[in-house]
Amino acid sequence: MEPSVAQAKVMVDELIRCGVTDVVLSPGSRSAPLALELAAAHARFEIRVHVRLDERVAGFVALGIGKATGIPAAVVTTSGSAVANLLPAVIEADHSYVPMLLLTADRPPQLRGIGANQTIAQTTIFGPHVRSVTDMATATTSEGQVKYWRSEVSRAVAIATDSVSPGPVHLNIPFSAPLVGDSDGNWVEDLDGRPDGRPWAADARFFAAVSSPLDEIISFVDEEAVVPARGLIVVGDHNDPDCVEMIDELSDFIGWPIIAEPSANLSRADLTLSHGLLLAADRAFRETHIPELVLTIGKVGLSRGVLQLIDSAEIHIAVDSHVQFSDPTRSADLVIASVPLPPQECEVDGEWLEQWQRADILAAAAIETVLNPEELTGMQIARVVTRLLPESGTLFLGASSAVRHVASFAATSVTNSAVLGNRGVSGIDGCISTASGIAISATVEGDGCVVALVGDQSFLYDSNALLIPPTEMSINLVIVVIDNNGGGIFSTLEQGAPEYSKHFEQVFGVPLDLDPTLVASSMKANAVTVTNEDDLAEALDQAINSGLHVITVTSVDRARESEILGHIAQAVREALSGS
Repeated sequence: MEPSVAQAKVMVDELIRCGVTDVVLSPGSRSAPLALELAAAHARFEIRVHVRLDERVAGFVALGIGKATGIPAAVVTTSGSAVANLLPAVIEADHSYVPMLLLTADRPPQLRGIGANQTIAQTTIFGPHVRSVTDMATATTSEGQVKYWRSEVSRAVAIATDSVSPGPVHLNIPFSAPLVGDSDGNWVEDLDGRPDGRPWAADARFFAAVSSPLDEIISFVDEEAVVPARGLIVVGDHNDPDCVEMIDELSDFIGWPIIAEPSANLSRADLTLSHGLLLAADRAFRETHIPELVLTIGKVGLSRGVLQLIDSAEIHIAVDSHVQFSDPTRSADLVIASVPLPPQECEVDGEWLEQWQRADILAAAAIETVLNPEELTGMQIARVVTRLLPESGTLFLGASSAVRHVASFAATSVTNSAVLGNRGVSGIDGCISTASGIAISATVEGDGCVVALVGDQSFLYDSNALLIPPTEMSINLVIVVIDNNGGGIFSTLEQGAPEYSKHFEQVFGVPLDLDPTLVASSMKANAVTVTNEDDLAEALDQAINSGLHVITVTSVDRARESEILGHIAQAVREALSGS
């Protein structure tokens, strides 16, 4: 057996022993030893192999699997620019603490730096965005090789799944020719691993963040301080489902309202506001409702108004166990690792909570005075999609407008589904691929259908994700595309002001005049275009749990939607000022 073949056989076996269930592979020559051994393991039902032509897509599919399961998926590439295409997914995994294994095939050291074909500097390509990087030695038949290979794989899995800071780990693997073959090697040791299928080095480390009552925590800021009656809980993106119940219990006990981003998964909490982002966006309301203490949990930052509210609080306590904890306003007085327990003593201000809840109701009524069923907007599309999500499914939200529409207009609508998104760096590069990875996991585990809500630019950017080989498992994924022919969010930002209109479409709007339905159909996906709420509801009902579907929803143009959003802000402002 050739050394490269033996190395691949051992490494794949160790991946399986360490609990890795899925590998996403892009075709290439230098990675042939791994590809062939993975295919054989797939045929033996020991691991699932998913093949994607585009390495960028492969990276995000692996990200989606890791995000859904907490188990690192491995992504395998050949050498050269193939490796570079993984960088966007690696960055997202880094910032969102998603475990991932990067197995990049490489030329041996003697072929580097001399102009050899398809050879670049691969070990530094991911910079600070990987938890560790190992440039493995070229395989030989010498003693100790099997221990070395197995140790490196088990160590990589342990680092990727670290309880404090999980994330991507890079193993760069130089393979010398011949890359295939069964010729006898002069092996001085067998290729077996530990007995009973155990990993080479089982990871038994643990991390326990002990929760303390809120009044005890506040004493770290001020020994004389007590739990204030007028507080606010702001929850951003996080990957700790266990904290949801704790947040709900704490807010109920102290009577503080919750402003939650969609991927906080707090829509069912009793005191979560339906339109918290719109309330925070209103300057007059914000300035008259400055919290004495704000508790932020997870990665916050979806709304400028909410950030301003956090910054204005008298005391800010941030809950984030990661080394690079979230504090975008640089206002945190104290950082703790876990959600506080209810205080032993506190004063509840019923009027404070009532003010926020009454404002929430007024905002809801003001919205209805503006939205017109005859003009289909992204806001209405978000409400239809969240209302019709299947039981125990998953909603994946694209960046930019899609996640904000749900946060502002359907924040408490998602009651029976989990909400996920690439909130680590909030890019549009990989939304469909990530949703596809999540759908793979959901299909395997029987966790229902995945629905992705994205804009047309996000869809077109990552449409290669629809190129799934027909030999692979069918997934239940419905992609709802809000089609307003360009970058809708820019119309709502500063550069959307009239004084910049001369160049706006060229460098921000970028209308491509492409039909997402035709693009999807060309890739053999089930695709349909709808233009009203009823047709959208019907299309969703037919698509859920029936394979891969793309539903393009034609909305009002970007300028008109921006105008409607302005009318909503004005209506909310007037409603709140009259309360």
